[in-house]
Formats: sequence, structure tokens, C-alpha cells
Amino acid sequence: MPETHELKPNKSVFVNYTFIIRFIYSLIFFVVLFFVTNHFLDIPALFFLIIFIFLKILHYYALSVSYKKARYVFYPNRIVLIGGGVFSDFEVELVIKNITHVTMKLPFLRNKLFEIGDIQVESAGSSATEVYLSSLDQPEKVYKYIEKIMENNGFKLSKSNLVQQEQPKTIGVFFEVFKSFIATMFGVFFTLAYIGFGAFSIAKNYWYIFLPLSALFLIYVLFRLVLQFLDLKSRVYNLYSDTITYHEGFLTKNYSFIPIENLSDSTLTQTFVDKIIGLYDVMISCQGSKQEIHFKNIANGQKLEENIDKQIGKLKSLVGLQKVHKTAKSKAKYEEYSSKSISKDTKTTAQFQMDNKRTILPLLIMLPLFIIIFPLFPIWIVMFISKIIRVNSTKYLVKNKSMEQRYDFIKQKNTEFNNEKIMAIVFKESFIDKWFDTCSIAFWSIGSTQSLQFSNIKKTKNLFKSILAKSGIKDQETLYQMDSNFKVTEFLKSILPITIIAIILLIASFLATIILNPFFVIAFVSTLLFIIGPAIHSSYYYKNSKLTFYKDYIYFTVGIFFKQHYYVLYDNIKNITTSQYPFSRFGSIRFDVAGEQIVQQGKNTSIVSNNFKINFIDNISVKDELIDLIFYQRPNSQKIKQIEQDIENYSPKPLLVAKPDMSNSLFGLILISVIFFPLIILLPITLPLLIWSVKAKSYIIQPYRVISKSGIIYKKQKSVVLSKIDHINHRQGMVNKMFNNGKITVNTTGSRTAEITIKNIPDYKEFFQELKDHY
Repeated sequence: MPETHELKPNKSVFVNYTFIIRFIYSLIFFVVLFFVTNHFLDIPALFFLIIFIFLKILHYYALSVSYKKARYVFYPNRIVLIGGGVFSDFEVELVIKNITHVTMKLPFLRNKLFEIGDIQVESAGSSATEVYLSSLDQPEKVYKYIEKIMENNGFKLSKSNLVQQEQPKTIGVFFEVFKSFIATMFGVFFTLAYIGFGAFSIAKNYWYIFLPLSALFLIYVLFRLVLQFLDLKSRVYNLYSDTITYHEGFLTKNYSFIPIENLSDSTLTQTFVDKIIGLYDVMISCQGSKQEIHFKNIANGQKLEENIDKQIGKLKSLVGLQKVHKTAKSKAKYEEYSSKSISKDTKTTAQFQMDNKRTILPLLIMLPLFIIIFPLFPIWIVMFISKIIRVNSTKYLVKNKSMEQRYDFIKQKNTEFNNEKIMAIVFKESFIDKWFDTCSIAFWSIGSTQSLQFSNIKKTKNLFKSILAKSGIKDQETLYQMDSNFKVTEFLKSILPITIIAIILLIASFLATIILNPFFVIAFVSTLLFIIGPAIHSSYYYKNSKLTFYKDYIYFTVGIFFKQHYYVLYDNIKNITTSQYPFSRFGSIRFDVAGEQIVQQGKNTSIVSNNFKINFIDNISVKDELIDLIFYQRPNSQKIKQIEQDIENYSPKPLLVAKPDMSNSLFGLILISVIFFPLIILLPITLPLLIWSVKAKSYIIQPYRVISKSGIIYKKQKSVVLSKIDHINHRQGMVNKMFNNGKITVNTTGSRTAEITIKNIPDYKEFFQELKDHY
């Protein structure tokens, strides 16, 4: 294949085969729907036939349009997927060096009949398949071609040195299939229970339909279970010194390879049942949230995990947040600092355990409360026993090139983070830690949604220094200091909605005390304390909130009784967001670090970027640009002072400015107001607010960064330095087509969602191309 190559899917499969298969499923569905519906309503069969034919004509037309738009374009350093539907268009770009996982699927029927296959390519920074190449002719040739262009971009995929080969054990596969069978039976049982007895009377009347369908379903379930067993049993995992490959499948074949360079972490787990039968599960994480690959039911799991970690430590990642972008050399004033390789300590090793006294004391302090509230005492006993078990079963290892947590009691779980993939280190010290001279350490990884925690370990001499050295963070000269400047007036502005409500309550309760009843003074005092209490706490809390910039990293400390110390290399910060308080020059700055974490919100969980935030920063309007220039150019302390004093001179003229089209938002608001009719009454309020909100938004490309501005009361600005962009995509949906505008997403490494979404701009193709030319 040439350097630039374009492919299209096989039309016979992409359109015709897909249409026929879905036609059969749809026909079965409509036949069942006809009989069920006619049990209650007398609807002519002709009506169902007309609807069915109409939908199938639309379906065929939609498939034909999708085929015409589908293109797979291969460049020397990227893959571009172009496509769309009847009412949409999109372009997805994947950078070759960020590829984490490539899989070729050979579906049994399609491959046997048409000799086609599908290839999915996953990328760092995305939780879903980034590029899916469907219905390819000669898929093996394309698979090899992707491997070749990856090698041309720096990947070592020789597969010359086989380190270990593994297959799932039969007994483990049997238990895996048995769990699926039990889950299916429970699903059927609860479905029947939910439907109720009414469905049984229908089935009784139409037994000649439902009996064959039930038999077919049972045969299908058994067939799927047999296939699952054969698929799992046929898996073969090969660990080479530079690649992991595996193939699986009995009928449908899957072939995959994973470059070692972009792996980040590994986890070994062994349940109680696994311990009995001597099996392990190994999970490896690629760079990017939700990029985990599971190797299940392995007999030599410990050896496999150790070998994987060893190979990860030997190769450096090709995924980088920092790269020289295309305009860096043309603009002397905005020339990018050329990052040098940071030396990391690979010699120091250590082992830690949780401190018994520090871990148990909080429970002992709470013991009287649990005794007083006696029904809670059994809970305290369970918590106490679990703490004792955890203390004695957990070890923390500082290894040459990684950090590891080991837990082994009834089940076993080992989690290891490679130092190259650790994005931030957080030291935590509470007032209790002061009593026992202990601390906790959290490691944020680019490949895991959970931090690795060293909990309640002894704070030995030079502990912080030795741990930081493992990630290349060493003592350096202070370049710039930024501290929180707390003021009560700014505090009230920062919580303006609450402040307004509190003022109204104070006035109302004061008047009610005088006019109606003196007891309303309780409401007055309560409201006053509600504001004064947090204000007093914040005045002390933010005295310890300090942000320090060094040559290669940033250090942030905050807290009174629970202190936290954040250390992050500049290259690991993917974007910053400033928020200016209403009617103020003060605001907050949030630093997003590569990688994400799961946050529990009641019963729900959400995934957010690893981050830290400093509040009450004076002159917030210039801090965003100042910080980005520090990240980008790494100026010395004298130069930083010059930039801060004359920020306008150092602020480059925009290359392009775009504002969203008002039409999309107005269309959406009016449509929702019509559907939910009572909302029309609120249009005199919602319409001006919407117009004001849209007008406040703007998107800007500067020579070294892209910016998103928004907000009416709280003015927010989010910026991404161009060299930290991983990939960009553009899309035009149905409403966008109606108003001739589109959407662009800007993605960095280590995020499952876009950092900046540029919505509904009329010149989206020009903006996309300008951004593409500069990053």
C-alpha cells in the first residue's frame, strides 16, 4: 500500500447483507407484534405490512447513504474515519502513536461468504473504540498494514522474543460459562415475573407460535453457552518483549495485538474460588480511562503479571502530552520549550505496611458512640475485624520502576502502577497522622480510574523526597508563587446565589422578629451562623492554600486538619479552567491532570478528570494566560514577572475566533417548550437567558493554545495548549445541517470525553482545519 491510502467498505456486506439480516429480525418482530396486538385490538394485517415495507425502504436508503459517505483514510501518522448518515456527517481522526489496541474480527458467516472482516483500533484517551473499520475486503492485509505504519511511528512490534504463552484452564472456563447460564435463567425468571399472568393466557391461545419460539430460544441459549465455552477455551495469550497478542473464537475469529509501549498498569486478582482451583485473572490497563483488557482463568497468572510489568518497565510510552506543534518554530515569541528527558530514580526500593495504631485509633475513638447506640455495635465489630485483616494482609512496595499494592487474605489482589505512567503524587496528612508520624500517599495513573493508595504508612526521613524522585520530581528553584487571598467580600461573591438567599432570609426573619414573634430571632441567628461559620473556617483554611511553580513541576498544598500536598509535572497537566466570581476580579483555577477517577455521588458514580483547584486568586483574568505560558515556554522567574506586568504585550492575537449560532439553541428551547407545553409560560424568562448565555460563548485559536469562553455570572475560561492535543473530530448532526453549522471536539490523552466541545459554529470546517494545521 502507498503512504496515503483510502479504503471503502464492501458494499455487498455493508448494505445488502446487513439489510437482509435486519430484514429477517424485523419480520419476526412484526409477526409477533401483529399476533400480540390483535389479541387486544382488531388491526388489519395490511396495516402492519405497509408500515413494515415503508420502514424497510427507509432502512435500505439509510444504509446506502452511509455507504456512500464511509471512507477509511490512512496517512503516515494517522487514520481518519469519514462517514455519516442521512442527517449527519462526521470525521474522526486517530493519531498512530496513541494506538493502544488493534483487533481484527472475522465474523463467521460474513467471512466465509464474502471473505471480509472488521478492524477496531482503540486509542489512548478514549473509553470507546476510536476507529471501527467495518466490512473490509482483505482484512488480514489491512491488519498487517496498520501494524506496519505503527512500526514506522516508533512502535517495536517485532514479536521476536516470546516471553510467555498462556491459555485459560478448562475448569475456569466451565465456571465462567456456568455463571452466564445462571444469569440468563435469572433474567428469564424475572422477565416472566414482571410480565405477569396475562402473558400466559396469550401464550395459551397462541401456543402454536409461542411453543416453537420458546423451543428456539432454549436451543439458542444452549448453543450460545456451548459457543461461549469453545470461544473461551480457544483463547491463546502470547507475551512478547514488545507486544502482547491473543486470538480467540471458535466460529467468529478475533486476532488482537497490544503494543507494550502504551500499557500503563496491571492488576492481579484471585477470588476465593480461584484460590481453590489455582487460577488467576490478570487485567492490564492502557493509557486512557476504561482501557482495560482482561486475561481470565490463567494458571500462571502471577508469573504473567510479573513479566508484563517487567516489559512495561523496559519500553517508554509513545503517548505524550507534550510535543512540538506545527507553528512553534515560526513564532519566536511563542516558541515552545523543548522538554528534556527527566531522570527518574530506578534504584531505590522499599516496603511499607499500614501502621496498626494509626489505623485502629479512629475506630477506638468512635467505640463509645457505637456502645451508646447499641444496635450499631455489631457494625463496629465488623469494621474493627476488617481493619485488623487489612492491616495484616496489605503490603506496599516501592520497586525499581513501579509502585505496587498487595492484598492477600481470602482473595488476592495485586495492583501495580508503572512510574512512567504515574501522572501525579498526592501526600495526605491528617491531625491524627501528626500523633503517630504517619501519612498516606495517592498515585494517579493515566490508565486507571482509581488511584493507588499507600494508607497510614510511617513517615520515614526523606520519604517524600525518595517517592517523588521515582517520578523525576526533585528540588528546584521557585519560579513563581500563587497563594489564595481570602476576603470575606470575595467569599460572599463566590457563593452569590446562596448569599442572596441568605440576605433575603435575614431581612425576612429580622422583620418577622420585630413585627410578628420574637421567636423568629432563632431563624435570624441560624441564617447568620450559616454564613459566618463557613466564612471563619475558610479564612483559616485558605491561609494554607499555596501554589508554587518550579522549572518542571507544580506543587499545591491545602488544608488545616487534613493537609494535602500535590506534585505534578507540567507535561502531565492537560488543561486549566479559570472561573471568575461575579462582580469581582477574584476567581478559582482548576488544573486537570491526565487520567480520570471514579467519584461516588450517593448511589450514582461518575468519572471525572483527576484535578486540583485553588480558590480566591486575585487578578484572575490574566492568570490563565500566564500559567499556560509558564507551561509552554518554561520562562525563568524574571521573565515570568515581565509577562505578568505586561500580559497584553505577551498575549498573541487570535488566529481565529468563532461564536456559536443562536439558531440551534432557540430551536431546541422552543421545541422543548412546545412538547412540555407549560414551559411556554416561562419563555419570557428562559428566552432572554438563553440568548445571553449563547452570546457569552466564544472559541478562540491562538498560536499556542485553543480557548473556550462561557458564562453569564460566573465567567469561565478553559484552555488547552496545542501541543497537548491528542486528536480532534468534527461532526454535523441533523439540527446542525438544518442551520448549516457543526461541532468540533478537542481531545487530550487520558480522557474519555472531550476537553473542549466547540458547538454549533457556522464556520466549523474552517475552524477545524485551522486547529488541525496548528496542533
